[in-house]
Amino acid sequence: MTDDRGHLDLTRQIDDLQKEIEYLKKEITILHENYSIEITDKDRRIIDLMNINDSHKVTNGDLRVLNNQLLRENDKMKEVIDKSVSKLRENGEI
Repeated sequence: MTDDRGHLDLTRQIDDLQKEIEYLKKEITILHENYSIEITDKDRRIIDLMNINDSHKVTNGDLRVLNNQLLRENDKMKEVIDKSVSKLRENGEI
Protein backbone atom coordinates (compact mmCIF):
# COMPACT_ATOMS: atom_id res chain seq x y z
CA MET A 1 0.00 0.00 0.00
CA THR A 2 1.32 3.47 -0.92
CA ASP A 3 1.19 6.51 1.31
CA ASP A 4 -0.91 9.35 -0.24
CA ARG A 5 -0.53 11.75 2.66
CA GLY A 6 2.28 13.71 1.02
CA HIS A 7 0.25 14.10 -2.17
CA LEU A 8 -2.92 15.04 -0.28
CA ASP A 9 -1.06 17.57 1.86
CA LEU A 10 0.33 19.24 -1.27
CA THR A 11 -3.07 19.18 -2.94
CA ARG A 12 -4.67 20.65 0.17
CA GLN A 13 -1.93 23.31 0.36
CA ILE A 14 -2.46 24.17 -3.31
CA ASP A 15 -6.22 24.40 -2.79
CA ASP A 16 -5.73 26.56 0.30
CA LEU A 17 -3.34 28.83 -1.57
CA GLN A 18 -5.74 29.12 -4.50
CA LYS A 19 -8.53 30.07 -2.10
CA GLU A 20 -6.27 32.63 -0.47
CA ILE A 21 -5.32 34.02 -3.89
CA GLU A 22 -9.00 34.40 -4.82
CA TYR A 23 -9.72 36.05 -1.49
CA LEU A 24 -6.80 38.46 -1.93
CA LYS A 25 -7.91 39.27 -5.49
CA LYS A 26 -11.33 40.23 -4.12
CA GLU A 27 -9.70 42.31 -1.37
CA ILE A 28 -7.51 44.07 -3.93
CA THR A 29 -10.57 44.85 -6.04
CA ILE A 30 -12.42 46.25 -3.01
CA LEU A 31 -9.39 48.28 -1.92
CA HIS A 32 -8.90 49.59 -5.44
CA GLU A 33 -12.54 50.69 -5.64
CA ASN A 34 -12.35 52.37 -2.23
CA TYR A 35 -9.03 53.98 -3.12
CA SER A 36 -10.49 55.31 -6.37
CA ILE A 37 -13.50 56.72 -4.52
CA GLU A 38 -11.20 58.26 -1.90
CA ILE A 39 -9.00 59.81 -4.60
CA THR A 40 -12.07 61.18 -6.37
CA ASP A 41 -13.35 62.69 -3.11
CA LYS A 42 -9.94 64.22 -2.43
CA ASP A 43 -9.76 65.57 -5.98
CA ARG A 44 -13.17 67.19 -5.52
CA ARG A 45 -12.07 68.67 -2.21
CA ILE A 46 -8.88 70.05 -3.79
CA ILE A 47 -10.94 71.64 -6.58
CA ASP A 48 -13.33 73.12 -4.00
CA LEU A 49 -10.42 74.54 -2.02
CA MET A 50 -8.82 75.97 -5.15
CA ASN A 51 -12.12 77.66 -6.04
CA ILE A 52 -12.38 79.06 -2.52
CA ASN A 53 -8.80 80.31 -2.78
CA ASP A 54 -9.57 82.03 -6.10
CA SER A 55 -12.67 83.60 -4.60
CA HIS A 56 -10.66 84.85 -1.63
CA LYS A 57 -8.07 86.35 -3.97
CA VAL A 58 -10.80 88.29 -5.79
CA THR A 59 -12.38 89.40 -2.52
CA ASN A 60 -8.99 90.40 -1.14
CA GLY A 61 -8.31 92.46 -4.27
CA ASP A 62 -11.69 94.16 -3.96
CA LEU A 63 -11.02 94.93 -0.30
CA ARG A 64 -7.63 96.43 -1.13
CA VAL A 65 -9.24 98.73 -3.69
CA LEU A 66 -11.92 99.74 -1.20
CA ASN A 67 -9.30 100.27 1.51
CA ASN A 68 -7.27 102.52 -0.78
CA GLN A 69 -10.40 104.54 -1.62
CA LEU A 70 -11.20 104.90 2.06
CA LEU A 71 -7.64 106.01 2.82
CA ARG A 72 -7.86 108.68 0.10
CA GLU A 73 -11.23 109.85 1.43
CA ASN A 74 -9.78 109.90 4.94
CA ASP A 75 -6.91 112.11 3.72
CA LYS A 76 -9.42 114.47 2.06
CA MET A 77 -11.51 114.64 5.23
CA LYS A 78 -8.36 115.34 7.25
CA GLU A 79 -7.56 118.26 4.94
CA VAL A 80 -11.10 119.62 5.31
CA ILE A 81 -10.94 119.29 9.09
CA ASP A 82 -7.47 120.85 9.23
CA LYS A 83 -8.68 123.82 7.13
CA SER A 84 -11.76 124.21 9.31
CA VAL A 85 -9.68 124.11 12.50
CA SER A 86 -7.24 126.65 11.02
CA LYS A 87 -10.08 129.04 10.15
CA LEU A 88 -11.58 128.66 13.61
CA ARG A 89 -8.17 129.44 15.13
CA GLU A 90 -7.70 132.41 12.84
CA ASN A 91 -11.09 133.72 13.89
CA GLY A 92 -10.21 133.12 17.54
CA GLU A 93 -13.08 130.74 18.04
CA ILE A 94 -10.85 128.01 19.41
